[in-house]
Order: sequence, then structure tokens, then C-alpha cells
Amino acid sequence: MAHIMNLSLLVIGTLLHAISTRGVDVGASASDNSECSDCTDCCNNNGCVSGDMHVEEQSRGIIRVSQLSNGDFIRGISGADRKPGWCRVEAVYPSSYDKVTTYEGFTANHMVVDDDSVHQFGEKGNATENIPFKLATECDAALNTAGQVFTPISTAFCPHDLAWSEYLTLMAAIRRVTDRTGFFWYFSDAFHDNKTAHIPQWMDMLHEMCLELLSCARDGKCQQFENVMVEFVREHVNKKYVYIVDVVFPNMGGDVSKEEAGTISETVRPKETRSILLISAVGSAIVGFLLVLLVAAILYRKKYSRGNKKMQDLQAKHPQVNADDEKA
Repeated sequence: MAHIMNLSLLVIGTLLHAISTRGVDVGASASDNSECSDCTDCCNNNGCVSGDMHVEEQSRGIIRVSQLSNGDFIRGISGADRKPGWCRVEAVYPSSYDKVTTYEGFTANHMVVDDDSVHQFGEKGNATENIPFKLATECDAALNTAGQVFTPISTAFCPHDLAWSEYLTLMAAIRRVTDRTGFFWYFSDAFHDNKTAHIPQWMDMLHEMCLELLSCARDGKCQQFENVMVEFVREHVNKKYVYIVDVVFPNMGGDVSKEEAGTISETVRPKETRSILLISAVGSAIVGFLLVLLVAAILYRKKYSRGNKKMQDLQAKHPQVNADDEKA
């Protein structure tokens, strides 16, 4: 079953890549080709790796990133214990055909892993001009031949360093979404600037998106994430991808306190968190019900006591009772 799911994801990722590079429309007019307003600098802003960076592929040995294809396997790590293994490549494509500056194979803001910290690589080491690539695998992070562990994200998405545990939570949530939608979220041509939007530049929404995604996935606080996502999709995602989102998340933007089926938060929030929230809600309802019963019982008892006293007083004044007392 896992192999079938991975194959399905590979097909979806490949299809979406073809859509983005060939301009094929999905559920939208052929004239809708909105793109990032200035993608000549998208990788410097959004984080990429060099196409010339070397990685080890399982069957072909050491090759360049530019030689990878979806479905190849490269080295990487997964889980809290950072278990090494072979990782299926889920998305790899050139983000631009204009060369950008990379440092030891990374744009300055691309996030890498050292010890327990996930942070931007920075402007250090050998600087070269290369064709930039986006690269994502099924593992939590990939590994190049120089021994540097790297992620598929940059500080353009998450504005600050992350602990490894935070990063794992974030990536698990992202995978739960891409498992259902495909990998178009990594494509710079999936988004466009919008002068009439509340926030005109699409990249200006990414920091809040990352922070709210983490809050939803980690703490179960999801309403603001839901609000941010519906605004981002409606105002900045190109129509051919909006169609996919609408199909997968038909109730995006809904009230997540009801855990409405079809919200994106329902996918992002871990099942165990939803179970805890449900148990908490049920527990609160039970406590509330018991309190109502307790109050009702107290009121009834007081009323019953007053009724008994009144009945005793009436009985005490009854002529028959007095006659019986006199006889006694």
C-alpha cells in the first residue's frame, strides 16, 4: 500500500510539474497564466540549491542535482533520531533558468541542519553562479556529498531558526497537505502578486503562514492558519492550482472549532491532537451536564424540604390531629 501511495504522489508531482512548465490549464481558462511578478530573483528570495551540487543516488552513484528525476533515491535523514536512509525524490525542477549566487551549493537563505538547529546557510564558503533547483524528498531532510544536511525550505518561508523537533512537526504537516494536493506549493509559478489584495506581494504572506502552520500542527490552534490560507489561495494562487485546492479542501476557511470536514486545518492538525480536543470537549460537556444535575438536585431538595415543613405545619394544625392529641 505504501508503494502504491508513493507512486500516486509521484504521478501527481510529475503532472503538476508538467502543468507548471507547459502552461497546461486545469479547470481554468487557458489565458490564466499568472506568475510571480518577478521570478528572476525568486530563488534568492525563496531559497534553492545549486543544480551543480553533488548528491549520491542509489543506483547511479554521485551525480549533480540537475541530473536527478522524480522517483530517484538520494541519501537523507528522518525522525527524531535522524535515522539515515535512502529517500525518494518527490519534486526536483529548475526554479529559474537565470543563474543565481550560491554558497557551497545553497542560496544564502536556504535552511540547513546542524546539530539540533535548522537555520539559513548564509553567505559563507565558495560562492558561484548556478542554475537554481527546488528539491524535496520523502525524508525530513536530504544529504549532499559534502556531508551537509539540508531542507526543502528557506527563511523566506520560516523567518527564524527552528529546533529539529519544531522542524519535524512543520514538515509532517506540510507532507500531510502535499500528500493530498501534490507538490505545486514548491513551484514559484503557482503564485502571483495581486495589487488589489490585502497583502499585494505573495511572498509577504509566507512568514505568517509558517508560524500559523506550526501553531496549528503543534498546538492545535488552527483558526488563524485557516484564515491565512484561504486569503492566500484566493488572492495569490493561480487558478489552475486553486481548482486543485477547492477539490481537496472544499470547506477551506470554515470554522475549525467544529472540525468541519474539508478544511485544510483538519489535514494539518495531527489526529492525536484532534482526539485530545474531542475528548476535552466531551469531558467539558459531561462536567457541565453534571453541574446542571447537581444544581437541579439541590434546588429540588430545598423545595422538597420547604414542602415537607409546610405539610407538617398544616398537619399539626389539623383538627383531627388536635383531637387525637387530646385523646392521648
